Amino acid sequence: MDSQIIPETSTSVFITGATSAVGLALMRLLSAHGHHVAGAIASSADAAMIRSAGGTPAYPDLYRAGELRSAIQGTGSKIVVNLAPQVPNQAPQANAEWDERLNEAVEALINAAKDAGADYLIHTSYAFADAEADGETEAAFPLLKAARLAERTVLSSDLPSCVLRLGYVYGAESSALKSLMGSLREGKGFEPGSTHTANWIYAGDAAAAIYRAMLVRPTQVTLDIVDDQPVSPAAFLQEFANAQGLTAPVQPPRYMFRNPYTPLHVAMLKLDSPPVTNEAAKAALDWSPQYPTVQQGIDDLLVTWRASEVVTV
Repeated sequence: MDSQIIPETSTSVFITGATSAVGLALMRLLSAHGHHVAGAIASSADAAMIRSAGGTPAYPDLYRAGELRSAIQGTGSKIVVNLAPQVPNQAPQANAEWDERLNEAVEALINAAKDAGADYLIHTSYAFADAEADGETEAAFPLLKAARLAERTVLSSDLPSCVLRLGYVYGAESSALKSLMGSLREGKGFEPGSTHTANWIYAGDAAAAIYRAMLVRPTQVTLDIVDDQPVSPAAFLQEFANAQGLTAPVQPPRYMFRNPYTPLHVAMLKLDSPPVTNEAAKAALDWSPQYPTVQQGIDDLLVTWRASEVVTV
């Protein structure tokens, strides 16, 4: 692995997936350090969210290299952070639109970044990317295949790049957690998730790791950005419910669901992800999670919710 420490001077950064929990956390972090940030969004409805996080909204089609090149070049961005894969990467109990066209988008972004004069790319992937899909999780195979192919595309390009594999991302701005909170409070039935291993990362900790990667610039390497303690989706939901004095759901009969889960959603709920560690990331980036367990992270996000009156006590 090659790396170089870049002096912490103001630069311009282009972020896809800017409205994800980690995208918003990263924009705030970069803005606080004096960097100029542009965030790619799908519609003008998200523009206010981007501006409130200190970013400038941009509207490229993420599968069109020409539109991406214009957006990157127009903002003068030298660093590109691909957070689009993190938009669905939330607590798996909430349904998400996982993108099986990952590699197509990555190829467009790499070509656009090179043509626009960017000199570094950070691509974010998934800590579960090496999971094996079989039997009841077979529907996850296309997504896993796409994620691994996108990683290889990044690492084989001639643009200095790194791949950061994130655990399931949770944080105060996670739409999935807000939805789960509402369901728990209303006593709605939903699948609690499996007891298989899963890796997690608090949104602010993920943003801090990405920022360190911007400064250190490891190249052609893959690092796992996860907390110190893997827990199953079911255990995460139990902790989330306990912290609010609520009861986590048990497995309800399928007929209770108004909208049945998609096969991919069911597969993601049951996916057995191999445990990974953050030791390599700690060494390469000089980074450690501020919230090393989901219990600590959940406590912090609930404090944030209460402070902003998202949660009514």
